[in-house]
Amino acid sequence: MKKIIALDIETTGLNPRKDKIHGVGVAKSVTEVDYLDVNHNGLREYLANPENHIVGHNIRFDLKFLIHAGVTINCNIWDTKLLAQLLNENQELGLKPLSQKYFGSSALDNKRELDRAVSSINGRSVADLCLRDLEDESEPFYHIISKYCMEDCVNTLRLWTMLIDELKRGHNKMLQAGYTNTPLTYYMEETMPLEKVLIQMELQGIRIDVEQLRKYRDVLQSENKQMLAEMSLLAGKQINSIEEELYAKVIATKKTDKGKANVLKRSEKHGTKFNWQSSDHIATLIFDRFGIPISSVEKTETGKPSTSESSLEDLHNSLEPEHLLKRILGTYKTWKKTLKLITTYTGEDKGLMSQIEGDRVYAEYLQAGRGKEGTTGGTVTGRLSSRNPNMQNLPRGSEIKKFFVPDPGHIFVYFDYSQLELRLAAHLSQDPLLIRAYKENLDLHEITGQAIGADRQTGKSTNFAMIYDASAWRLADMLNKSVEECQLIIEDFYKLYKGYRQYLWDQRKFIMRFGCVVSETGRLRRLPGIFEHPERTKEWRHALKQGYNFPIQSLGASITKRAMIELANRNMKIVTQVHDSVVVSLPEDKLDKVPEIQHIAENIYPVSVPLKVDIKLLTSLSESDIIQKQEDKNEQQCSNDRTNQARG
Repeated sequence: MKKIIALDIETTGLNPRKDKIHGVGVAKSVTEVDYLDVNHNGLREYLANPENHIVGHNIRFDLKFLIHAGVTINCNIWDTKLLAQLLNENQELGLKPLSQKYFGSSALDNKRELDRAVSSINGRSVADLCLRDLEDESEPFYHIISKYCMEDCVNTLRLWTMLIDELKRGHNKMLQAGYTNTPLTYYMEETMPLEKVLIQMELQGIRIDVEQLRKYRDVLQSENKQMLAEMSLLAGKQINSIEEELYAKVIATKKTDKGKANVLKRSEKHGTKFNWQSSDHIATLIFDRFGIPISSVEKTETGKPSTSESSLEDLHNSLEPEHLLKRILGTYKTWKKTLKLITTYTGEDKGLMSQIEGDRVYAEYLQAGRGKEGTTGGTVTGRLSSRNPNMQNLPRGSEIKKFFVPDPGHIFVYFDYSQLELRLAAHLSQDPLLIRAYKENLDLHEITGQAIGADRQTGKSTNFAMIYDASAWRLADMLNKSVEECQLIIEDFYKLYKGYRQYLWDQRKFIMRFGCVVSETGRLRRLPGIFEHPERTKEWRHALKQGYNFPIQSLGASITKRAMIELANRNMKIVTQVHDSVVVSLPEDKLDKVPEIQHIAENIYPVSVPLKVDIKLLTSLSESDIIQKQEDKNEQQCSNDRTNQARG
C-alpha cells in the first residue's frame, strides 16, 4: 500500500445536496494532522490518484459531500465502521464508542470541548456550530471545530491500523484451518467494492411522479374521511356513551365554572372526544359497550385485552355476519391501513412526501447498523437495510410503488432470484434430492407436498420453514394444523431430505463448539448466546436459530451484492435493491442488454445447482406495470412433465 490518510469532514447539515462543507480533516499519522479547505489543491490531487488510499468512519457520508463539491474520487477507500462490524457485529459501531473502548476517554477530549461549545449556542450538533461559524466569522468556533475533526481523523487512523492487524491475524488463522474465504477477503471482494456502487445509487436517487402521488393522497384522504364517518355513524350510540363518560371524568377534576367551560370548548385537547386512534378507546368500545368477552382475544403484557391488528382480525372472523361490530371492525381495518399510507407516504410534513427533492428521493442503503453513533450492526447477515425512505419496505398491494418511475427514455429492468434460499440450501447441504430437483428442474414443492401427504402450497410453506429447522409449534402456526400433525410432517420431511438433516446436525455441532458460524464467502456471525444462556432456554434457541439462518441468508446476500458490483462495473445504473431482487434502469434503446443482466445474475457465483432469475421490464416499481416478462412456457411444461415422472 503506497499511501493512506484518514479523512473526515465537518458540514452544516446532513444533506450533501443542500448543506456545505465547513472543512476537511486529514491525518497522515497520529502526529501529522491538518484541517483543510475543500478546495485545497493537494487534497484534491491526492483523492484523484488511484494509487492512494483513504480511510474514514462511515466514509460514504464524506465522499458524497466531496463529490457534490466537485472533488474527483479515484483513490482506494476504506471504512473503519465496516471493518469493525466484520470483527464483531454485536458491538457498538459508532466512532466515539469504538474510540472510547479501545483508546480510553482521553481520545475524546476535543469532543467534550465541542459539546460545551454546542451547548453554549443552544445547538444540537456540530452542524449547528459549523453553520454559525460560517455565517459569523467573529464567532470563535473554527478552532474548536477543527480540533474536533482532527481528533476524529486520528482516532480513525488508529482504529484502521488496529482493525487491519486483527483482520490479517484472523485471516491467517482461518487459512491454516482450511478456509478459503475470510472476513478480510469478504471485505476486499464484496464490502468495499459495493460501497462505490451504493454511493452512486444514493447520489443519483430515484424519480418520483409527484403530481400523481399528490392526487393519490387526495383520494386516500377522501376515503379515510368517508370511512371515519361511516364508523362513527355505525357506533354512534356507543361513542356518545363513551364521550359522556370521558367528559364526566375530566369535569370532576375541574374546580371552577371557567375550567369546566374550557373542557366543553376543547374536547379533543382534554381527551373527552372519542379517538379512533386510541387503543384504550377502541378497547372500551369493543369490550365494554359491545360487551365482547375479554377472553375472546389475546392479552397484552400488562394483562389488558389486545387491540392489535391480528387480535381484531381474529375477533372479526369470529363474529356472526349480522353483528354490527363485524361491519365496524371491517371498516376499521381498512381505515387503519389507509391512515398508515397517508402518514407514512403522502403527508407533506413527514414520510415520503417530505423526503422528495424536486422530483427525486435519495434513499440510503446501509451495510452496517443504522448509521448513528452508538448503534449496533443492524445487518448482521450481510443484507442491506434502507432508510430515508425505506425502499425495502414499500407496501405490497398499494399504489405507492407506481409513483417510483424511470427517468425519461428509460425502463426498469427488475430481476428477482427464484427460490434463492432453497437453492442455496441444496448447495450447502449437498442433499441428493434437493440437488436433483434443481438440476432437473423438478417441482420441489410438489415433491415435498406429496411426501407429507399434502398439497403443493403446504409443501411450499414446509420447504421454506424447514430449511431453517422450524419447530412443530412454528409450523402449526403457519399451516393452521395441530402440533402433533406438524411433528409428523417434520419427520416425513427429514426422511425425504436426509442430507439436509445431516447438514443441520453438522451446523449445530459447529455452533455448539465454537459459538459462531461462517458463511461460504467468509463472513462470521458470532453467537454469544450459545455460551451465555443454558441450553434449550429461549435465548439459547434464538442464538441457535440465528446460526441456522446465517449461512443461507448471508450467501444469498453476497450473491445479490456481487451481481450489483458486476453490473455497475459494466456501467449499468442500479436503482434499488430489496434482498433477493435488484432494479436496473436501462435506456429504452439498450434493451438488448437484458440477456446480459440475466447472465450476470445467474452466473456471478459458482453453486452446485443452477441459479435462476425472473426478469420483468417495468414502467414503475410496481410489478403490475409490466411491459414484458422473460419466461419460457415450453420449459415450464417440461418441468411439469419431469416432476410427474419423478413421482412415478
